[in-house]
Parts: sequence; C-alpha cells; structure tokens
Amino acid sequence: MLRTPARPARDGPAGVEMKRRTADELLEALDAPGFTPALRDVDGLVELLASGGRDRAEALERALRRVGPPAVPRLLSSFPESTPPLRGRLCRLLGRIAPAEPAVRALLLAALEDPDDATRRAAAGALGRLREPEVEAALLRAWNSAGSDAFRRALAEALGKAGDAAALAALREAHPEDPEVARRVARAVLMLERTAARGETSTIRAEVAPERPQPVRFTCRAGLEPLVVEELGPGWRPRVVGPGQIEAELHGPLASAWTSRIATEFALALPPVPRRRDEPLAAAIVRLLASPPALEALRRWTAGPIRYRISFAGGGHRRAVVWEVARRAAAERPELRNDPTAAPWELRVAERTDRLCGALHPRGLADPRFAWRVADVPASSHPTIAAALARVGGARDDDVVWDPFAGAGAELLERARLGPSRRLIGTDTDERALAAARRNAAAAGVRLELARAEATAFAPPEPPTLVLTNPPMGRRTGSHRTVGALLERFVQRVAERLAPGGRLVWIAPRPERTDGCARAAGLRLETSRALDMGGFRAVLQRWLKP
Repeated sequence: MLRTPARPARDGPAGVEMKRRTADELLEALDAPGFTPALRDVDGLVELLASGGRDRAEALERALRRVGPPAVPRLLSSFPESTPPLRGRLCRLLGRIAPAEPAVRALLLAALEDPDDATRRAAAGALGRLREPEVEAALLRAWNSAGSDAFRRALAEALGKAGDAAALAALREAHPEDPEVARRVARAVLMLERTAARGETSTIRAEVAPERPQPVRFTCRAGLEPLVVEELGPGWRPRVVGPGQIEAELHGPLASAWTSRIATEFALALPPVPRRRDEPLAAAIVRLLASPPALEALRRWTAGPIRYRISFAGGGHRRAVVWEVARRAAAERPELRNDPTAAPWELRVAERTDRLCGALHPRGLADPRFAWRVADVPASSHPTIAAALARVGGARDDDVVWDPFAGAGAELLERARLGPSRRLIGTDTDERALAAARRNAAAAGVRLELARAEATAFAPPEPPTLVLTNPPMGRRTGSHRTVGALLERFVQRVAERLAPGGRLVWIAPRPERTDGCARAAGLRLETSRALDMGGFRAVLQRWLKP
C-alpha cells in the first residue's frame, strides 16, 4: 500500500531533491483518502492537471490545495507556457491558495484579458475573493467590454463579492438579455446593498414588551417538557405541543423569556400560511415573512434595519431558495434585508403538505442564564440538563448536596441558584474538571467544597441529604463497557451514605442494571422520565431513602 505524508514535506535532506514519483504513483496516491502531496510532487500533479478530465481535475486541485502556499512559486512558473484547460485550472487553484499574494493577484488581473474564455472566467471567480479597489476597477473594465454571456455571469458574481459603490452603480444600470446573467446581476446587487448597509447596526430590543400576548415557542430536550411548563408557571399559559416543544404567551419584555433555564431556546411563533397549488416555495416563505404578525414582531423588537436569515427545520442550506426569497422580499418589502452574517433574526421554516410553518428566533438576543459557565471539560453536563436535575432535586435550607461526578460543577451551581443550603460538595477523578469547577464557582460567587476522589470510595464529611449528578455515560469517554458495573457500585454506595429522607436525583444511563440495585439497597423510586440525551436515551430519576 502506498504511504502518503500527513503534511507537505521538504524535498529532501539539506534541500536535496528526492526522486519524483511517476504519474502512475501519483494517480494511485490521489485515490488514497487524505493524500497530501510533498512539494516534489507539485510539478507531476500539474502535468496530470493539464490532461485530466473534469472529475480528475477536481481531485488534483484538492490535492494541490493541501500543499498550500509553498506550491505557489511552482504553479506561477507553470502558467506562462500552459495552454487551456490548464490555464483556467491554475487560475482557479492560485485563487484558492493565495489570491492576495502580489504575484498571484497580478497574474489573475492579467488573465481577465486572456484569449481563452474559461481562463477569464476562472480569473474572475478567483478575484471575487479580493475586496480591493484595484480588483473592482479591473472587473468593471472587463464588465464594460464585450464578452461572452458565460464570462459576464462570472463577472457579475465576482463583483457581488468584491465590489463596492462603483460596482453597485454599474450593476443597477445593467439590463442583460441573458436570463442567467440577469439572475446573477440581481443577486450581486442584493449582496452589494447588504454589504453597504452593514454600517447601520441592527439589534434586538430586549426590554420591550408586546402590546398584546405574543405566542412564543420554547424548545427543550424531549422528556423535559413538563419541567419547562412547571418552571414557566401559569402566568405564561404554557402547554406541550410536541416532543421538546412548549407553546406559551409572552406578556413582559422579550428578555423575560429566558425565565426558563431548562429550555434550550425560544422563538416567536408565527401563524402558518396555507400552501397554494403550484406556488414556489420561495413565494410562500415571503408570504410568511411579510405576514402582519411577522412584520409587527420584527418592527417592534428591532432597533435599526430589519435583518433576517433563513434556515430550514429539516436542515440543509437550500441556497437557491434563500436567494429567491431575498429577491422577492426586497422587491415587496424593502425594509426586510436578508443578511446571513449580521442578522439578529432567523426565520426557521418547517414545510408541511398543506401549510408552511415558521418561527422568528432572536439570534441577536444575548442569553444571560449561564454567565457562570466560564470553563468546561469534555462530556460535562449541558447547563439546561443541570438546571433540570436541580429542579427535580428541589431545595431545602438544610441540604447537604453531593455531586460525585462533579465535572465542571454545573449541577451544584444550578442547585445554588434555587436557594440556600448547608454544604455543596463535589468530587471528581479528573483534576482538570475540578479546576474548571473552581473557575465556574468563582464566576458564580458560590462556595463549593471540591475534592479529587473516586465516587464509590469517597465518604462525605456528613451524610448528604441530596445526591445530584449526571454520571459518566461511557459514550464520549469510550468506557461504555465498564460504566454499568461502576454505576451499580455507585448506587449501592449512595444508598449507604444518604441521610434518612435523602434524595438521589440523577440521569441513569443503564436503568435496567441500576434500578434493581437501588431497590435492593432500600431506595424508593419517586419520579422517572425518559430523556433524549442527543442520540441516545437515558432516564432522569428521583429516588428517596425512607
């Protein structure tokens, strides 16, 4: 099997050039996953690039890009004597590796006047990565000269990325006959207008309340819905509408929606719009975005221009649809500006057979709930799960709380927010986790008693009234084969250590193994709910020691 270096290597000791690989050897290496050529392979790969078909050329360009800037001098030296299609491929390749390097920029600018149309198009595409006055001027000269429709398509796209006021003025005045050129010009104008408007800031008015109750949708991990309902309370009129979905009513400031510490996010729910027969998806999305409830919310809670981006509940970018939405929305509602980079609002769209559903997510609204989280460790609890555990555990003034698998301290710190306690004790076998817990406790202003110890061997200084923990699941740490036995021993030890009337509140990753141990040790199960842990199921349990 051919061995390939993990990264570009020197040609040889003390600069001595090693023997070049043959074309067959390079082609064999090219098929190996992650092949990264040595510098001595560049000339041979360029020779293959000159004659390879389109699919092979893409693989060769990917391999040459992995060499990076050290390959640039050899690629530049290959260009003067090259012929199509190599000339265009070299332009594209140099534009990917180092477009801002002076020699590369000069070559690309000159290539805008190359006799070969494919080379001109590749040069234009590469120059679209450079936002410089010299580049804009050169692209505009090429735009104003006679050229093929294919070249003008590439120029329009490049001007949309690299242009400024002059490009915007020129493209606004353009009326191309070719439909594809016209489409790219319209898209470039949108991009340039979006860039020009970024000097005006857009923020979310967190302190503003709605004139009337605003429907709001909270998202949480499936299984925690009743806890979010309980946490919000009757004033929000919450109701579960699906797995991990709770609908409620916002009456106070928008920022008050962060009342729920168990929800992962919230959004302003919009009434669905019916799907019309044969209506393009982009047109339906614009009707949703420009609907009176959406416009009222955007206007009420936005300071500055209304900027939005679009995402889809099923995933995927669907760029063609997004660009068509941006074009239609700009024509119908100029106040709506599509901007995936600087948008404080995200319209998340969910398609149904007969309707289109959507919600406005306030991406620009800071989440203040877990300001204590200044340090983390791999596989530590997500704060929303820690908040759920703390809520199920409850708070008593005389609580002695112990987290045997403390990690970065999330469970203990979320318990501290619920009210006073006598002691907060955390143990972990990883000193890095304990260091993170100390930093988080300092940020929260909470005193934790932390010790490096194994959960089944540690004896708390006094019997705990609450054991609160999210134990190792074994899936991220790779110890899934041994974690079951560890947790059985742990449950038995907790039952021994707990004070009478004490609670064990934890997430059980192997309830089929640990439930029997807990009952045999005298614990009584009070609550149990299945929980989506992001790819696997576990059970959030509360046990009582009578």
